[in-house]
Formats: sequence, C-alpha cells, structure tokens
Amino acid sequence: MQFKHTIVFAFVAIFMAVSCITVDKTLGEGMVPENQDLPIHSAEIDLPVQVKSSSPVQTISAGESIFGAIRTEEFGLVQFSTMADISPNMSRWDFGKDPVLKEIYFMAPITSTYTIEDDQKGIPQILTLHRTKKRIDTTTVFNNSITAADYDPEPLNESEYLYFGGDSLRIYLRKSLGEEILASSQAERDSLNLFVEKFKGMILKCSAPEEGIYGGRENFLSYGSGAIYMRVDYQPTWAEGLARKDTIFTLSWGYNYCVNISEYESASLETTEPGETIPYEGIAGVKPFISHTDMKNAIDNWKSEMGLADKTVIVAKGELIFPFEIPEDMDMTKYPSSIYPCNRELDTAYNALFYYPLEDVNVTGYSVGAIDRSLCRYAMDVPSYVQDMISKEKSEIDETYDLWLMPTASQTDSYYNTTTYSLDCSTYFNGKINGPAAERRPKLRLVYSVLDE
Repeated sequence: MQFKHTIVFAFVAIFMAVSCITVDKTLGEGMVPENQDLPIHSAEIDLPVQVKSSSPVQTISAGESIFGAIRTEEFGLVQFSTMADISPNMSRWDFGKDPVLKEIYFMAPITSTYTIEDDQKGIPQILTLHRTKKRIDTTTVFNNSITAADYDPEPLNESEYLYFGGDSLRIYLRKSLGEEILASSQAERDSLNLFVEKFKGMILKCSAPEEGIYGGRENFLSYGSGAIYMRVDYQPTWAEGLARKDTIFTLSWGYNYCVNISEYESASLETTEPGETIPYEGIAGVKPFISHTDMKNAIDNWKSEMGLADKTVIVAKGELIFPFEIPEDMDMTKYPSSIYPCNRELDTAYNALFYYPLEDVNVTGYSVGAIDRSLCRYAMDVPSYVQDMISKEKSEIDETYDLWLMPTASQTDSYYNTTTYSLDCSTYFNGKINGPAAERRPKLRLVYSVLDE
C-alpha cells in the first residue's frame, strides 16, 4: 500500500475516567476565553455502524508478495495472488551463436505462512504461474484492478506444482518463455524499460480448497526475492575458437514493485443494519464502516436532546469504543492487533483512492486502537474528528468524513525514535466485533464543555 507521508498511520491509546483525563491542549485553542472556567461533562452516543467491504485497497508493494487461499464457513473463500514484471538482472546479455534453452524455472524463498488453524500449515496447494498481458503501472494499483483478461489463462508451468508450505518454491516452466527471450534484440535486453514493455511479467496464483472444505493457507515471500533461471547452451562469439558454454541467465521477478490481489466471497455480508455481531476481515474484506451522514445525524440528535443545538460545544476527548467477546476457543490470533479509523479520498495525481488515518493519529497520548484483551475492546481517540462533526454544518461534511475501521501495523525507527503505522494489507484477519444490537455495543464516548455565550 502506498501512502503520502502524513500517511503515517500512527496512534496511541488510553481512555480514563473524568477525574484523570488526558487533554490535547491544542484542540479548541482560541475558542475558549482565558477568563472562563468551564465545567466538564461526559456522554455516550451509540455509533451508527454498518458492515462494508473496504475494496479497493491499494496493494501495490515493494515489500512483500502474497499468494494463497483460505475458505471459512462464515466468510466464504478469499484467494490471494501476486503479480510482478520480469527483467534481466544485468544489462548487455550476449547469447552468442545458436543458443539452445536447456531448462527454465522459477525459484523463490518463502518468508512465512499464515493459517486460520494450525493443522492447515502443511496442506497441499496447487500453484500456477501465468504470463501477464499488461505491465504494472499507476492503473494497476488496486487489488481488483487485475482481471482474468490481463493474463494468459494457460499456466506457464511445465507440470502441476504442489506446494506443502515449505521454505522455498521451484517451479519448472514451459520453454516457450525462455525461447522468446532468447529471440529478443540486444536493445531490448539492454533496456529494462523496453524489456518490460515487451515481456510484461507473471502472476502467481493458488488453487482454492475444495468446495465444502474449510481452511487454507496464506503464503509470503519478500518482494524481489523471486527469480527466473534460464540454463542456456550457446557458442560464444566474442573470440575465435571458443567452446560452447552452458550458462545460467537470471531474470528478476519484480521491476519497481508488485501488486497483491485478493478476491472475496464475503460481499453478501455487507449490511446497513448489523445485529449483535459485526464480521471483521483483513485487507479488502468486510469490516465496520460509519457513513458521514449517519455520524453527523447521530451527533446532531444528541445535541438536540441535550439542548445544545445552538451552543458551542468544545471536545476535550472523543473516543470510539468497539467491544468484542472472547471466542469460545480463546483464539485471538484471528483478530487484528490494532485498528484505526481512516478516511478514503481520491488522489488526483494517481486518479486512485487512498486510505488515510484521521489527523489525531499523530498526537502523543491518544488511544491508537490497540486490542485490549482484558476489557475486550478496541479504543481509539479521535477528538478532532468529533469536534468537526459537532461544529460544522451538514453542508460542510462530505464523504471524506466516512470512517473505515482498518487493521494497522506499526514500525519503529530506533534512530529517530518514531513509530509509524500503516494499513496491514497482508494478514487475513476474520474475527467478530460486537454490533449495534449487542449489550456491549459500539459507542462514541465524549468528554466536553459548553461555552457560555
């Protein structure tokens, strides 16, 4: 996933009682006269949560390639595949005279795997590689931007390849690809751009578990670690009387970046009126969603009920609370370690939709949506967002105020002593969060003051 640099999805977390409140002293700055002491109030508002797929998630990556398939009884099938362009690993390849391709194969080390159940770690999966008909560019940044029309349906595999979750792949390919490369011009081999434009790349796909069989595995390899090896026998021509050579030529699977693609069957779970539970999937699956219209109406209704419609309300703390129940098997590995509300906006430079964290993400001392297993909840501070919802007119609130509860991952820079958060666009979570009909339902908790006019 690509982000702009505010795109640090960084957060921090704590909700405390009114007697022990962490206050962002810049929030509401300039709104309160210095000679006024304001009483503090608290309130809870039910969150108008829906269930919605977060597709398309932008999953262009220069870090990790993902492939695999998992089927669950509740969410159905999700399939992962990964696409990357191919290019020579060095320039000035010279195939000499009468080159003969002896063999061609794809190799890659597997960095890790993920399964819903431990007994799925060694299950067989059929892997196939396919030639792509387009190269990766800014039009292919989304996980649903690649369709079946963009790659050859016939696999490049020389034979069926079964993968059992081991530490590496070695897939022998049909010779047609290598022979086409041997026939390339010297100019194409010396220009990465010309080479990629002609040969495009490959997509790695995985078979689905048989219908009615639940489980599966997600597999990861470091971007750029996969390569195609061509063993070629040829007559060198750079000197007289040289014997034929048997040499390996290597192509990198990964030119600039890859695109990770995920396909879901869970769209049928989308609803504007969830019940006691809300399904939560990772990456582009279904998850909690709050529309700007519903949130604005909920807050305006609360203001009206409290007689605050014409008052200036100053938010000291605004916290989203999403409770959950510990599953019967006590397995919390299916739940994200952290979630945080994001906006989704159109980036005109890329003509693509990006997810951004709310601006409160960078404020030290704020809740960051880390999972709290003792209180069985996710909590996240978003007072600036709530202040906008309280202060602005409906005409000023548009779809950029929609909230998507996205899974996040953190990274700490020890040199600068900073922690940044980004969307976790690799791990397939499939937990449950309490819905609006549950006793412990999603809430907005407010600590606020009312300015005397």
